[in-house]
Amino acid sequence: MNHNTARRTLLKTIPAAVWGSVGGTALLGSSLAHADDTWPNKPIRLIVPAAPGGGSDTVGRIVAQALTEKLGQPVLVDNKAGAAGTLGVAVGVQAPADGYTFIWCTPSAQIMAPPSVRYDALKDLVPVSLLVSASYLLVVGNQQPWTKVSDLVAAARAKPGSLNYGTAGTGSFGHYMAASFGLATGSDVVQIPYAGEGPAMVALMRGDVQFAFISGAGALPHVSSGRVRALGVSSASAMEGVPTDIPFVAGTVPGFDLVAINYMSARTGTPQPIVDKMSQAVQAVLAQPAVRERIVGLGVSPVSSTPDALGRRVLAERKKVHDTLKRANIVLE
Repeated sequence: MNHNTARRTLLKTIPAAVWGSVGGTALLGSSLAHADDTWPNKPIRLIVPAAPGGGSDTVGRIVAQALTEKLGQPVLVDNKAGAAGTLGVAVGVQAPADGYTFIWCTPSAQIMAPPSVRYDALKDLVPVSLLVSASYLLVVGNQQPWTKVSDLVAAARAKPGSLNYGTAGTGSFGHYMAASFGLATGSDVVQIPYAGEGPAMVALMRGDVQFAFISGAGALPHVSSGRVRALGVSSASAMEGVPTDIPFVAGTVPGFDLVAINYMSARTGTPQPIVDKMSQAVQAVLAQPAVRERIVGLGVSPVSSTPDALGRRVLAERKKVHDTLKRANIVLE
């Protein structure tokens, strides 16, 4: 049998449906390659899982404006608040994987995602770039007597179970930080969950709770006004946007080093060349002094990364968080 006869015989043995798939894949690959070359050629949607005017929304609009100028196409913020930030992700993973929908992810999107979310926290998203990193402040109401982290630790140890801390809800990043603080200091402290950082801060100022870990953006205005007192910063090193006169919690609690990251993801299946182009665009705009200055002014630090580096960071953060929650007997639902 010559080569041509053998080839004809082989073709006859392959089902037509399979050839349809092969042909379709070839055409799709060609189409995607063309799309990668021309991307972006229409407006891009950036889903932000926060209400208009919130911290993530404000930073998201700064980044979207800079990306619009960089990419030459409008990057439009689409606010999808609810379910502790997971609603926006659930909407995003239902969008076409064509490179025209990206998702602003908070820690609740993947790192702290409970089993009840309407998507697979690891399989349905692909990493694009880090966006911001934020320290939290350990704050107490100004009616409390403590002026140092060590004062708070001593009070908590003296009367186990007597001190309450406010959070933005069970499973929030502030809850995780306070639970970590309790474990690290051997303190029995009790969570009082609220419907967001705002109500938790009001409770702190009223004296309904004794302390809280609140994001820099949420806490600094009240620290500046004197309505609450900042005892420490959750990170173990200086970060942009956080006053340098506030000591590190790690100065009293060795090894305490926690920051919250926000980052950009896309739906799984988005062409990798487009993911890479968006990542490079994010890295470029976050390096611009004017953009950095505006973001730092909100109390957070602009950071960027490659997709691979972000993927590794999310997995490491997720493991650390879930190990801590397990030790603290906290169940995410």
